[in-house]
Amino acid sequence: MGDDHLRAEQAETRTETPAEPIAPSAPPSDGPPGIVPGRHKWLVLSTVSVGTFMATLDSSIVNISLPTIQQHFGVSLSTVEWVVVAYLLTLGTLLLSVGRLGDMVGYKRVYLGGFALFTLASVLCGASQSIWMLIGFRVLQAVGGTMLQAMGPAITTRTFGSQERGRALGLNAISVSLGLTIGPTLGGVLTEFASWRWIFYINLPVGIFAILWAWRVLEPEGRRARQMFDIPGAALSFGALLALLLALIEGQRWGWGSAQVIGLLLAAAVLGTAFIVVELHHRQPMLDVRLFRIRSFWAGNLSLLIVFSGLFTATFLMPFFLQQGQGLSPFAAGLLLTPVPLTTLVVAPISGALSDRIGPRLPATLGAAVMTLGLYTLTQLHVGSSASDLIWRLVVLGVGQGLFFSPNSSAILGAVPRPRLGTASATVAQMRIFGQVLGIAVAGAVVASRLPVHLAELTGQVPPAALQRDALILAIRDAFIVAIAISAIAVVTSILRGNQK
Repeated sequence: MGDDHLRAEQAETRTETPAEPIAPSAPPSDGPPGIVPGRHKWLVLSTVSVGTFMATLDSSIVNISLPTIQQHFGVSLSTVEWVVVAYLLTLGTLLLSVGRLGDMVGYKRVYLGGFALFTLASVLCGASQSIWMLIGFRVLQAVGGTMLQAMGPAITTRTFGSQERGRALGLNAISVSLGLTIGPTLGGVLTEFASWRWIFYINLPVGIFAILWAWRVLEPEGRRARQMFDIPGAALSFGALLALLLALIEGQRWGWGSAQVIGLLLAAAVLGTAFIVVELHHRQPMLDVRLFRIRSFWAGNLSLLIVFSGLFTATFLMPFFLQQGQGLSPFAAGLLLTPVPLTTLVVAPISGALSDRIGPRLPATLGAAVMTLGLYTLTQLHVGSSASDLIWRLVVLGVGQGLFFSPNSSAILGAVPRPRLGTASATVAQMRIFGQVLGIAVAGAVVASRLPVHLAELTGQVPPAALQRDALILAIRDAFIVAIAISAIAVVTSILRGNQK
């Protein structure tokens, strides 16, 4: 029954708009006026890239301003952290629902709505008069960001055929790298020379341009007939994801064995099980779990989750190593971390184009292996490591990222029926968020458990002034070793995907 359903959806896609653009000699009658048809697909990619850049920039530009925001409102660190936590929780819990909504009403409608909501919420964030107003508007901003992140890859996959999909996703990865690279520096400049409010106000002109450009470039889509939204599935997934993410985010502070964390994990397990049961019996499920019968889909998503978990276990701790371990300033530490996104920016388009020619398995698996190697080299860092010692290691890590991400995304999105592209795109984003949160949780847990051990070992062996620093460096090294083990598993899961071109 399930396999017949998927085959029917595959057949349905053959009656829809073809993936390849119409040749320039035959202009489409419903295309945007004034646009050269042969270039239209690249213009579509440009508007997706703007949305990707905005969402990525926002996630990296805010963190640098948190100390200033804390001082401005006179609140505690645990309170100001919710400026980031609220955004992350909203994003992580709504991606699947928004992905299904895009499959139902059209990706353009959801994407434009995301731009509009994200831009409006950014202005409201900048105008906030209290910390709780800011946190509330950050939730609204995250809803818009969810719509952008869930629809972007789906629009790209729908626009480009299998021979160009990897290249397009690789070029779109440039926007991710630019957002991660520019965000901390731009946030620091705006906060220091203008106001923390401008880290949000800057989205207004960019958002207005993006809305107008997306409205002009993206082709309209008709609603799919006889569609219904899976309300029980959406409610259960929201509850399960919220409980799981909150347990992972707050587990270190509350204690992993605390009643709150155990209760949240049990709730996530119960709600998650109920969600799967409901989805298997729903005629139009929010998440068609039968997609996980497709090897490229489940292996690619599992690889993505594992890679991000290992990667963020290490990258989350690097600022602590540089600032508390080596005594660098935040600005210097930020500059030293830029080789990762800059290298990814260069390698991702090449890797994506390569995957179009030879299939995704080799470049994605090689990327996971290179990332594992990069994580291993980080374990060799010590308090006296120079900038050049760090930079070449981060370049290796960036090469691995660039090799992995574009082919992996292309394999996942190219394996599903077109009517499920929104769901598949949201699932990719969901795995990325889970990986980030899980990596941060692992990093915090390892450092918290190993730091007292190393303090006890080093007492009497090093000067008291260097005791805390040296123990922290050793604890961070232990976390890097755990990250290596996690990343190595992704090499195996990536091989299991097969080599479908």
